[in-house]
Amino acid sequence: MIYAVVNTKGGVGKTTTAVHLATMLSRHGKTLLIDGDPQASAASWAAWRRDNPAYTPSPTTVCLAGKAILTEGKQLAGGFQDVVIDAGGRDSVGLRSALLLAQRAIVPVGASNLDAAAMTDLLTVVELARDFNPDLDVLVLLTRIDPRTKDTAEMIEFLVEQKMTVLLSKICERVAFRRAIGEGATVSELGKDQTAVSEIESFFKEVTA
Repeated sequence: MIYAVVNTKGGVGKTTTAVHLATMLSRHGKTLLIDGDPQASAASWAAWRRDNPAYTPSPTTVCLAGKAILTEGKQLAGGFQDVVIDAGGRDSVGLRSALLLAQRAIVPVGASNLDAAAMTDLLTVVELARDFNPDLDVLVLLTRIDPRTKDTAEMIEFLVEQKMTVLLSKICERVAFRRAIGEGATVSELGKDQTAVSEIESFFKEVTA
């Protein structure tokens, strides 16, 4: 399966979602993580991970840009059971290439008016991609949310109105995710926040079902 983790808005936990998904997939088979973001955050995470041999298994990580995400990514994908693409946080050739290559797109999104506005832009890009990739499955993951507010319910209502498929799993704003990324780890490997572990494992089970 080829997954693309995409959004035209930054700060939504895109790389956090991508590296966790890729690592969890690598438990079950050979997995490729494509860092298609110019900021190369996933590649930095992979470099930090290599410094700690206790963190295993690991996805094979490569950096690709622009159209190479589609052309080279397609060639590389043949050698792996699963592929995860961390696409850049803006509308770009790289993001569109990721949507053309992917079978399943995961859209991490926060619960704010700014996130809703960005979703409108992304929907346009997704519809264009589906002209060439009609079987593309698009799933929305609510991330970095504050469960104490009503913003999440309002965002879900908006997404349903846009006829988007919203995952039941939700990822809250938690320090554990930031700490894990900074160490090249996953929250499961650090094991210090069991609620965070439960959230990301629920996401994995749902998105790979």
